Amino acid sequence: MRTMQDIADQLSAMKFRKKMFGGVDEADVWKKLEQLQQTYQLVYDEQAAYYQALLDERDQALSRLMNRRGDAHG
Repeated sequence: MRTMQDIADQLSAMKFRKKMFGGVDEADVWKKLEQLQQTYQLVYDEQAAYYQALLDERDQALSRLMNRRGDAHG
């Protein structure tokens, strides 16, 4: 699973193509920002799926407990 640390590492390693005059190549900056956004989206989606799975697992466990409790009292 990817983590926020992957994004931090990507930011730390990011280097921009320089122009002869005027700093960095704007197209290169936009390309790298798009790649960073895609990585962020992947991390977000993976973490959302992970936490949803945990919630689903908890709901199933609660349901099993409630069913057992109902069987014991019924």
